[in-house]
Amino acid sequence: MFEWRMKLVLVALAFAGAIIVARLFDMQVVHGDEYREQATTALRLPAKVLPAVRGRILDRSGRELVSDEPCWEVLIDYDVLAMNEGAFAQWRRSLPDVVAEKDSVEGQRLFQAHVTAMWAALAELSCEPEDALRARAQEICERIARIRREVAQRRGFDARVREELMSHALLTGLNDQQQVAARAVLADFPWASVEDATRRVIHAGPALAHVLGRLGPVTAEFTAGDPFRDDDRRAYLGTERLGVSGVERAAEHLLRGARGRFQANRKGAVLHDVDAEPGEDIHLTIRADLQETLYELLAERMSALPYSSGGAIVVIDVESRDCLALVSYPAFEPDRFQADYDALRHDTRGLPLRFRAVANQYMPGSIVKPLTCLAGLDTGAITLGTHIECQGALFPEYPDRWRCWPEQGSGQRMRHGSLSVSDAIKHSCNIFMYKTGQELGVERLTGYFDMCGLGRTSGTGLIEETPGINPTAAWLSEVKDVSSTPGLARLYAIGQGEVSATPIQVANLMAAYASGAFRHVNLVSEQRDARVWRLPGSNAEWAAIRRGLYGVVNDTDGTAHKTAFLPPSTGYAICGKTGSAEVASPWAVAYTIRYVDTDEQEHVALIHASTAHEAIADFVREHPGCAFDYRDVKVAATWPDRPPEHGRRHSHAWFAGYLQSVSSNGSPLAGRTPPLAFSVLIEFGGSGGRVAGPIARDAALKIIELLGPDLNPDAARESLASAEVVEHQAGARGEAP
Repeated sequence: MFEWRMKLVLVALAFAGAIIVARLFDMQVVHGDEYREQATTALRLPAKVLPAVRGRILDRSGRELVSDEPCWEVLIDYDVLAMNEGAFAQWRRSLPDVVAEKDSVEGQRLFQAHVTAMWAALAELSCEPEDALRARAQEICERIARIRREVAQRRGFDARVREELMSHALLTGLNDQQQVAARAVLADFPWASVEDATRRVIHAGPALAHVLGRLGPVTAEFTAGDPFRDDDRRAYLGTERLGVSGVERAAEHLLRGARGRFQANRKGAVLHDVDAEPGEDIHLTIRADLQETLYELLAERMSALPYSSGGAIVVIDVESRDCLALVSYPAFEPDRFQADYDALRHDTRGLPLRFRAVANQYMPGSIVKPLTCLAGLDTGAITLGTHIECQGALFPEYPDRWRCWPEQGSGQRMRHGSLSVSDAIKHSCNIFMYKTGQELGVERLTGYFDMCGLGRTSGTGLIEETPGINPTAAWLSEVKDVSSTPGLARLYAIGQGEVSATPIQVANLMAAYASGAFRHVNLVSEQRDARVWRLPGSNAEWAAIRRGLYGVVNDTDGTAHKTAFLPPSTGYAICGKTGSAEVASPWAVAYTIRYVDTDEQEHVALIHASTAHEAIADFVREHPGCAFDYRDVKVAATWPDRPPEHGRRHSHAWFAGYLQSVSSNGSPLAGRTPPLAFSVLIEFGGSGGRVAGPIARDAALKIIELLGPDLNPDAARESLASAEVVEHQAGARGEAP
């Protein structure tokens, strides 16, 4: 019985062995070639990412301002940049005959020498110091480490992120000749490759540098907030760049495209081939020629104002609220931003990196006086028949308090006598505004400020834009921990105190005065906001306000008649308002910090910075490990470095207004909405009438010259389109256009 069972088991084993042998013979001999072919096919090469071409930025006339252009770049595997353990393993696999064992000491030495040779080759190829290249690699590694930490925090566990499995651009912008040289130099380094790419090229100068913005590396902050982070083709990679400022960032979701993907096996068969999708082209509402012309005008005038640190000009289409010009001076050459960055950052007087037109907040001064009158008229605090007496001071018993503005050259305060609404605006009477603001109170007055956009961004979408300050009662309580008082209402009524606005907000305020409506400002045509809010006030009340604004410049006794008047032959009159906004104190431009170095020696460092926070950050970066006390951070220099005129405080000079169609005798044409509004701001310029007024007048003449007698911002584009149609029709007939 036992023998029978053993025989049965042996037969079963023999039968199973025979089947296995037969199967092995079939796989290795009969179908060996076929299975080898399938194995080869299954060995996929790493997928290649096809970058998307970023959309172009064009001005409203179709002029190309920014575009992607083809180039080449040198990529290095992340493991080699970070010198991870995987780098040596990769090198060993690529050269199996050189290194006998994975952890060989001799192999590690050879590998280190190979990497060192690579850095020397890259330095020779790029004509850059090795230290600069290694620092760039370190920045890449630190950025990807931050991404890994952020992803780990989101996932709840730590693991390699895809950026660690990729190659990263260490050199970019290579031309055809350079890429050929790079391939030859890097042929011995298996972790280096030369790939086709694109580079962002700006076809404009300093006038548009702030508006266009720039690209920067992807950070953990961007990946965390990326709305496409679950989209394999659109989610940001750590190897990519994206808009970090200006329109590049504001329209990032339109400009960015979708990556493609290509993958093949070792036989060359294509497994995946998805084309990249280019980003959308966008059109700015800005006229580039107008922007450049006004920038040159501002630069020329600023050269004659040695104590002014900078300025801005903003031009807005009243009907559409398209921004036609958004000028900030000084600026910088956009294609030299990286090379000049240190010098730009340490220019604490001119602050060329500051986008003044949208970022800097200034007291608007008398610019808000027409809005104060609108609030008074609409609430009944004053009427069109109201006349207020101005004798130079609000309270006769206190002649040195709550005074009207001083008459130029005399030092005496203006005594305007009895004034109506229109006259109060024309003469910019403080006493009229004090009394009106006092009647309104802070809450009602700031409510009208809010209606016209003060305290809120204007709608451009620019990350640099600040909202200004509308000091409502709630804001005063929360931020200042003070209550509303009649004195604060008086200050706000003349645009002083905590009230602050940006040049773009002031230009939009003028557009509201011109049209009786509030709208957001448009900067990118594809992102237009068509909403309109009609402002309160009857036709008669608005007429009185506009009559006052017309009188400021066009009546012989107006505050800006001598400096901003346009001859009627131009077809337009400037209606506007001057403003001289006092500055609490000069700006800090440098700080001293007393510190003790690592050898216990005491020193004093001079740091060029605009704020104590910036000074401390720069000090810590430049003097690591040195001890200091925050109480030893002192202002070392300010700007302006001279006392203010006539013993008063320094002030910024404003002129803001709109262009009104007029008849041959200079009278406003009824029923025509003013086409354009603008603002001019000169930092530390002093008098708005004397300094900003002439610049506003000359800017208006430039605008009329460029846009034509109808002030049509699309005139150039329409002329170009008409010329193309004529040329096409002539070509169809076989004629010369």
